[in-house]
Amino acid sequence: MFTGIRKEAVDFLIGIKLNNNETYYRDHLEDYEHEIKIPLRELNEAVSPVVHAMDPDLDIRPGSVIARLRRDTRFTKDKSPFRDHIWMGWRYPGERRSEGFHMYWGFGADWMGWGCGSYGTDRPLMDAFRERILTDPDRIRSVFMTEGFRGRYAVGGESYRKMTVPKSVPEDLKALYPLKYLEANRNAAPDEWELMQKPEFVQRMIEEINAMTPLLQLMKELRQGVNPTPLEAPEPAESLNSTGGQAKIVVRKAEEFDF
Repeated sequence: MFTGIRKEAVDFLIGIKLNNNETYYRDHLEDYEHEIKIPLRELNEAVSPVVHAMDPDLDIRPGSVIARLRRDTRFTKDKSPFRDHIWMGWRYPGERRSEGFHMYWGFGADWMGWGCGSYGTDRPLMDAFRERILTDPDRIRSVFMTEGFRGRYAVGGESYRKMTVPKSVPEDLKALYPLKYLEANRNAAPDEWELMQKPEFVQRMIEEINAMTPLLQLMKELRQGVNPTPLEAPEPAESLNSTGGQAKIVVRKAEEFDF
């Protein structure tokens, strides 16, 4: 049963950030096991029924959901062996981090946040998204105006510089049209850092999963190429009300999603 993630987990990540080497990792392996790996497995077990209800195709196995601390440095300039942050991410079986539209929660020494996105150029998916903007702009608006999402998640991504936006695209959707990929992120408020240390944090996770569900469903629908039919909003699971401000969004890079 998930009882919270103690501040010792953050202390470990601070330590690995300052001492990114095998010696420090081996000397603090017990801290990593007890303060990070076990609580994350318990958290994943607690929220997996909600994730499965949202989309039964998503992979909820702990080994697929919880990111490895050790980095794959074969193709990177940075040869640091370990990350100073940890992820839980939900994808479809067999998908690489550069594919699909993923949902995540993670934290590091100085940040915690939630998000969903494709985190890399995805022309077929975004072409379908552009087509939906043109043919059913109200559907696009309904996703981003969902209670719990509007004003809570920062939406964006890198844009094609030379892509012409048709005049028929509504003014409020013009910024979305030329995107190479789509991502939505939000950083934790100060009270959520305290909540992370308590069993009630499960309810906050459920709240965020519910908030991201309409966007995930839309992108899956576009990926599958189904006809534009409205999706019913899922029955929200019981969750806490959100309070507190929002910090500057930290945009994550695709290579950080290494599971």
